[in-house]
Amino acid sequence: MQDVSRPTPNPRSTKPQWRLCVLISEALCPAGDWLAVAEAITSAKARHRKADCIQLREKTTDDHELLRRAQQLVSLCRPRGVAIVINDRPDIALLARADGVHLGQDDLPCARVRELVSDKLLIGVSTANLDQAQRALKDDADYCGVGPMFPTTTKDKPTIAGVDYLQQYLAWGKLPHLAIGGITPANTTQLVDAGARGVAVSSAVCSASDPQAAVDELLGTLSG
Repeated sequence: MQDVSRPTPNPRSTKPQWRLCVLISEALCPAGDWLAVAEAITSAKARHRKADCIQLREKTTDDHELLRRAQQLVSLCRPRGVAIVINDRPDIALLARADGVHLGQDDLPCARVRELVSDKLLIGVSTANLDQAQRALKDDADYCGVGPMFPTTTKDKPTIAGVDYLQQYLAWGKLPHLAIGGITPANTTQLVDAGARGVAVSSAVCSASDPQAAVDELLGTLSG
């Protein structure tokens, strides 16, 4: 039997340009059922399209529970061809054999995390300007979060980078991207018109009454 808990030997063999990454957080999911949301948005039912990446984002969960959830997501999603990224925690990502770790500007430095994980994990870095993106490239990141695009209630961001930064980033074009921050089906067209190929969302899917339909609408917009 194939061991689906293990990633491909080198997840960095190709730098991924995901179309839709969903940041899952228990607090945003109906009745806190984060696993049901993950199940819904990664299944391959004919009536909808699926997310191709899930990021586990829990800031207050204890380490034991965080590892358990990461392992559950890997077991659920890897057979479905969906990447799993762990927010902030390279140690949890390694132990769960996830595909990657995502770092904010105030988290562990990307260059030091690369020393720790070698080629065992993809590393994403949140960026709000081109200087930060250029630093991420120098520090051997694999992709960048680009934003925030719009105001968001999910995470406090005093400065909105906006679509102007997305256009600067795409003109630079050195790393794959995920536009992030306040993105909904209603405003995704603005990002597509600017050239975005991938977005990351949280409440737009996790808090939706029908997460499958929200994913389908987002991917429909991204596909033009």
